[in-house]
Amino acid sequence: MDEAENGGGVRKLSPSPTRSPGPEQRKPSASPPPPRVPKWLILDRIVHRSSRRRCGVVEDDATASALAHDCVGRPIRASLRIADPPAVSRLYLHWKGRPAIDFAEPAAHRNSILFRMRVPFEDPMWWSSIGSFPVDYFVYSSSSSSSSPATLTLLPPCFDGGHTDPNSDKFFQPYRIQQQRIMLDKHMGILCHGDQGGEFTVADLTHRFRTEVHLCLLHHPPIQCQWSIKRLQIPPDMKINISSWRNDVVVPIGRRLCWVDYYQGMLLIDVLSDPDQQQLLQFIPLPSQALKYRRPYKDADPFTITTWILHNVHRGEWRKDVDTIMGATEFFSLTGIAHSCLAHVQPSFPMVSLVDPDVFCFLLEDEDHSLFWMIEVNMRNKKLQSSALYINEEEEEEGYPPKRGRRNNFFGHNFIRSSFTCFLSENAITSWELSEKMQEAKKERVMQKIGRKQN
Repeated sequence: MDEAENGGGVRKLSPSPTRSPGPEQRKPSASPPPPRVPKWLILDRIVHRSSRRRCGVVEDDATASALAHDCVGRPIRASLRIADPPAVSRLYLHWKGRPAIDFAEPAAHRNSILFRMRVPFEDPMWWSSIGSFPVDYFVYSSSSSSSSPATLTLLPPCFDGGHTDPNSDKFFQPYRIQQQRIMLDKHMGILCHGDQGGEFTVADLTHRFRTEVHLCLLHHPPIQCQWSIKRLQIPPDMKINISSWRNDVVVPIGRRLCWVDYYQGMLLIDVLSDPDQQQLLQFIPLPSQALKYRRPYKDADPFTITTWILHNVHRGEWRKDVDTIMGATEFFSLTGIAHSCLAHVQPSFPMVSLVDPDVFCFLLEDEDHSLFWMIEVNMRNKKLQSSALYINEEEEEEGYPPKRGRRNNFFGHNFIRSSFTCFLSENAITSWELSEKMQEAKKERVMQKIGRKQN
């Protein structure tokens, strides 16, 4: 047994048949060790809705939140199915009544996850008017205390910039007025700050004109939690094509949020600056060698994976990491016999580990078997460390809820990095075991399916 299998790195010797057991060996058997907790997570943007009455993915799990309510007073809880990277973790919502639709998970930072859902009317005739459903934004935050559950905070709606029609609004009662400000998932981010663990700022950035962007901010926890809108001017000397900007993700950097266009660069804003001061925009273009000028873009075969490090944020200076460059031939040679089931396809949606900057996770699409794999590669050591199958939403809680429930199909997308588990009580996380069982069960089904096709 090697160190990884043993867990503690120490070989456990069997008692000698010619020697009496020592004092430690005569002690009663200890209870099994608690499940280990991943140091970081890969969160799926697809949220799973569960109608089970229990409050967590599994009973008494530390990820289960306290009870909260949606905009019309219906009770809701959240929990998290935790998986070891490169396996994907997923947010669960436990909600009674008519199922919500159009869930999404825009962002995460530290101990918090921001997610969105449309709250359907109880009247089934409203299915055809999804655009009229109110939108709820929640922040789901973990608690480091085993005696305190995770929290679920409903954010107030933002109507600034939304269209208002009083004649139509009266038909939506008892729901609130529905003409909310449109905030796209990929334009929203969350920044946790402060020493108490409960402070966060949610931001949305939209561009309305070629010379101006609108920053929508909400700081929590002031007494009156309200959204504020700031109009930021784009400096004339800023070399950014805002008219063609397409935001892909929002990530925190220090006290700033960074809006990223994979084909142009990054736009950074200090969202914690004094309300009376003008927020300054900083644009960092991608290195010229990494710029791609069209969407969608696909590298020619054979591909090359190149890593660029932003080693000076203030000056916007990049450095190529020449020791982690990897071509297609070298990449495919990593699979070997142990990972021979992996498809030799171009990897997509790279993600850097939160605990080791040399480790990257990639998505592989196996079109022949209708599968997606997540793999973990140490780019510096040129080693494939592990792999995991992507668990589709319909495979959650196998056989429950009923098949008629709405499901989100996965066609490949980028994921969200999170350190959520670093703020949880380790001895209470049991959803990790559920993920392990689901992963093993799917691998067994896949191996049988592949074996039948090969025969």
